[in-house]
Amino acid sequence: MRKLSLAITLLIAMPLAAETLEQFDKKLETELRAMNPGAVAIWLNANTARAANHHQEAVRLYAEVYKRVPKFVHALRRQAGEEMELGQKIQAHDHARQALAQDRSTENLATMALMLISGETARTEKELTEARSLSGEAVTRNPRDTFANGVLAEVAIASNDLGLLRKATEQLMVVAPNEMATQVFHHIVAASDGNWAESRQALDRARQLGLPAKQYAEMSKHLESATPFYVRWWKPAAIGVASWLGGFAFLLLAGAVLSHVALRSARQIPSQLSQNATGLGSVVRRLYSAVLLLCCGFYYASIPLVILFVIGAGGGLIYAFFAMGRIPIKLVAIIGGVVIVSVWSMLKSIFVRAHDEDPGTKLDLAGQPRLRAALDEVAEKIGTRSVDNVYLTPGTEVAVMERGKHAKRERCLILGIAALDTLTVRPFKAVLGHEYGHFSNRDTAGGSFALAVRRSVGATAYGLATGGAAAWFNPAWLFVNGFHRVFIRISHGASRLQEVLADRWAVFAYGAEAFEQGLRAVIERSVRFDAHVGATLKEVVNRKLPLANLYTYAPSTAVDVSKAVEEAIHRKASAYDSHPSPAERFALVRALPQRSAIRVSDDDASAWSLFSNAEELQQKMTAQVRANVMANYGVKISE
Repeated sequence: MRKLSLAITLLIAMPLAAETLEQFDKKLETELRAMNPGAVAIWLNANTARAANHHQEAVRLYAEVYKRVPKFVHALRRQAGEEMELGQKIQAHDHARQALAQDRSTENLATMALMLISGETARTEKELTEARSLSGEAVTRNPRDTFANGVLAEVAIASNDLGLLRKATEQLMVVAPNEMATQVFHHIVAASDGNWAESRQALDRARQLGLPAKQYAEMSKHLESATPFYVRWWKPAAIGVASWLGGFAFLLLAGAVLSHVALRSARQIPSQLSQNATGLGSVVRRLYSAVLLLCCGFYYASIPLVILFVIGAGGGLIYAFFAMGRIPIKLVAIIGGVVIVSVWSMLKSIFVRAHDEDPGTKLDLAGQPRLRAALDEVAEKIGTRSVDNVYLTPGTEVAVMERGKHAKRERCLILGIAALDTLTVRPFKAVLGHEYGHFSNRDTAGGSFALAVRRSVGATAYGLATGGAAAWFNPAWLFVNGFHRVFIRISHGASRLQEVLADRWAVFAYGAEAFEQGLRAVIERSVRFDAHVGATLKEVVNRKLPLANLYTYAPSTAVDVSKAVEEAIHRKASAYDSHPSPAERFALVRALPQRSAIRVSDDDASAWSLFSNAEELQQKMTAQVRANVMANYGVKISE
């Protein structure tokens, strides 16, 4: 309050109500005319000089009026005011006291009080006490006098008396709410009470009512420095958080709508089997691509916001502890640790780079002529380029991918050899037709932005988890967890459409029956192989038995997985699944127009017949399983 008093000092010397001043001057002119008509012209000239800030001339003219009409004490009071403007403090005080002694009016009381607190020199306690007494008496004599209440408020500021200032301001808000000085006083009281928004509103209102720009800027600066940071920033922060959550909601809604549209699009049966993804679903695919791009951009734009929020939340809690005067050291250390781990994990995740490693054990296709011929046959039927390399894994997965940044990128087939045990050649080719359909539809091309986001999210989650910051109260963890769900919902919605459209290529090349047989065999083999691996590893580890070939080993305890197989085929897909349910895919391909199947002699042969060294490959994959068990569990299984 003391810092702002200098800005008020000149204000209070000005009239609080121009209309009231004009009326008051008319009243004084009438009073003087009754006493001495000849002095009226001099009085009016003095008022004009006063209004023009010609203070020396005004002092001379007011003195002449008072000399002619000694009973007209208003001239002496105004003479004192002009002398104060000229810095003639002694003369001003003497003439103000003389006026007060002659007439103890509201105007003279308030003017004398104002004289006592005006000027650049420090006020003595005696002067402040007298000023409080005089201004209080002035208000008592006329409670609705705006000038008297204004002086009382200024005296309160000079005395650093918030209670008195509040009382004077409340009265001014009643008698002169639309005056500049009233709003300035209101601004000070509201700020002192911690009502920052009300204080800002009053200051802005004072500016509208004529507060000079320089004084407004100074008061505004003081208000900003006094206002706690959380008060200054909560509205922008709330708007930012609301907009951010709105972006989240939009992406989630867009993903849900597109997912629904994609399924409807997938269920539309083409009139000709050759109508594949090049026509059907192209608009939906482009929309998915746009939304996924937005989602990726939203993620990177959110990282600095989340970092600021984490720092702000952690810093706010620590600040609150200091403000309360009680600092729980352990809790502060935990908060600081969570903030550091969160910020570091998010920053580090931005720079995560993918390591271009082989997705499996590379197969020498030169030594597999029958497999090479089958791969080329499928590529020709689909109308796309064949795979360049095949990478074997121990499991049952079958997938394709593209690697490299050159014009001719490497096309890879990832083949889990466990899937081959129950597959025959034609269903196997139909499954390959589905995978080649992804090449034809360009599902494997591009997507580097989305993959970078996926890696970054995973790296952040890993960093938070290993750093002990993966907790519900950590904004960074809530963001990563929530964004992951939104991202998966959108990206997997697009993936479900891609799978349905790739299925059509398989049906186009080999028929719905062959594709259904192939997909069913892969799903069933996956369930059975998981159970087989569990039973086998448990037995060989517990009994310390050797394991030369995981695929031909027969554990002593058989596991019935028939129910699990049926559940896997008929389960309902959720919004977060990357593939439609197998049963739904079967229904969709059965509804497609069917081509006449041209069968060849080896259609019913085992898919292993396409390989020259089945047992050798099985033993090689078994060695990889043994190495994985040793690396992950420290258990050595002999060959």
